[in-house]
Amino acid sequence: MRPVLAILIFILTWAPFTAQAASNYEYQLYKNHENFGIVVFPKALIFKGLEDYIASIPFESVESGKAVMRKGSKDENATYMMPRDVQKKHSIEKFIVIQVLDFESVLVGIYDPEWGLTLPSTIYQMDSLRMNIPKTLNVFRSNNPRRQTRFIPENNSLQVSFFSKPEYNIILDER
Repeated sequence: MRPVLAILIFILTWAPFTAQAASNYEYQLYKNHENFGIVVFPKALIFKGLEDYIASIPFESVESGKAVMRKGSKDENATYMMPRDVQKKHSIEKFIVIQVLDFESVLVGIYDPEWGLTLPSTIYQMDSLRMNIPKTLNVFRSNNPRRQTRFIPENNSLQVSFFSKPEYNIILDER
């Protein structure tokens, strides 16, 4: 009985510190000229390849700060991201949330007011990000072909999608 009591006391004394540590994430917000955003957290784990790619598509770093836990517009799913007032300040309605796990491994979520917050549990590598971020931006842009980003996949690349709903996984052949 004593070992169980000791374990219970240990869990109860350390649980508040674990919860507080998770709430200290810093985010980095990137924005493009179309008012789409990319929120990356934790800021301390952003690696050069990810930062260089975001700058190349082109998104600019606009703000960073303490990440807050938020739900989607339909009160579903939750993840860390920028505070709502920061989102409004930069007029960002649609954005991609990237959680950096380690060097070149990330989790990706999509926020759109119409769909809510989509959070697949798949871990992605940089090659998948390079292929799917342009597709996601095209979905954000809707059916305006003048604003679509042209993307030609490599023949040997794996085709994956960030969206969990089948109707958003349509691959457009623009050749």
